[in-house]
Amino acid sequence: MHDRKLKEGWLKSYLNYIERQESPEIYHLWVGISIISASLRRRVYIDRESYELYPNSYIVLVSDSGVSRKSGAMEIGLDLLDNIDDIFTIHGKATPEGLADVMGRITQTPDGKIIPDGSVFLHSDELSGIFGQSSYVPDLVSFMLAVYSSKTKVDFVTRSKGIVSVRNPCLTVLSATTPEQLSDLFTSSTMKAGISGRILFIWNSKRTTRVSKPKLRKSMVNSLVADLKAISKLYGIMTIEPDAERIFDNWYNKYEPPADAELSPFAERIHDHVLKTSMILSVSESDSKIIRPGHMESAILAVDRVEQLLPAVYSTVGATAESKIGGIILKVLQRHAPEPMSHSVLLRRVYKHVQNAEVFKRIIETLEETKKISREISSHGEFYKLRYTDEKD
Repeated sequence: MHDRKLKEGWLKSYLNYIERQESPEIYHLWVGISIISASLRRRVYIDRESYELYPNSYIVLVSDSGVSRKSGAMEIGLDLLDNIDDIFTIHGKATPEGLADVMGRITQTPDGKIIPDGSVFLHSDELSGIFGQSSYVPDLVSFMLAVYSSKTKVDFVTRSKGIVSVRNPCLTVLSATTPEQLSDLFTSSTMKAGISGRILFIWNSKRTTRVSKPKLRKSMVNSLVADLKAISKLYGIMTIEPDAERIFDNWYNKYEPPADAELSPFAERIHDHVLKTSMILSVSESDSKIIRPGHMESAILAVDRVEQLLPAVYSTVGATAESKIGGIILKVLQRHAPEPMSHSVLLRRVYKHVQNAEVFKRIIETLEETKKISREISSHGEFYKLRYTDEKD
């Protein structure tokens, strides 16, 4: 057991450390979760009898370009993680062959055993930076699917080396993207193949409040680093208190998967996301390796929030040209909300994307029929207004 310096726990203290920043709190929360996940590596797990569950995560921050300071949010957490010497971190482009190579390391357990250690933290400011050339996307997606569950051994077919065996893999990913970049990277079929079920897409549409002088509580750095080092040394099985297990069972038995087929891969994995998050919340507070009711309840709320916002993320993937223009129209109206916008002004704002007036009319009618916008006609002309927005969420 290690003497913790942060009485509120690491994650709560981390959020307090971020005194004044432009990035939204939901980004800082999941960056903090990712940093703990990377620190734990493949050293703690939950025994679910039919499989062992490790706390690795694939977390991707999503917003329009320049809206939410995604890179800034990640940088704050990465600066703390850099103080943990034995975390193997890759920044930027990755290939399956390269990842397989760096996962072939060994480590020594607290009881003196020498074992393979495939723990890797993969980070890039932009998701496109990880995948590099589009030709690598299918291969890297397949690799990420294969190693996500952190099985003892994974055999993977590479382009240049044939079959490569990875022992004790544990990949944690932290990155960011825009809806447009996500659409360019992943086709609908790629998302439905399963990778979307393993990625926690953290969506934010709110334009951040300008902060001319961002501040961190620098006096907390030493304590945050010390406790993160303590977390990184934890080892062994984690247990779930009976009351926490009952909370999980009750939630899972009542959980109704969304009707939208695009959300099915995430729904199929949502129980693991909750359990992984509960592990993070537990080790954030103490070395006990015990998941208590409060950890489970908070994990359910956090993952449920992610699921609620997924439709906004998936809406651009595999979208048609007209649906993408519809998304642009909604963004224009959202920025103008709550005031209605005239037909002529809206058309001027989006004319570069619209082939002709007939296409614009058809898109507007579709947005009306799907109840995303309303049209008002008066003596002053024709006006459009957003009917709802996730700003209210």
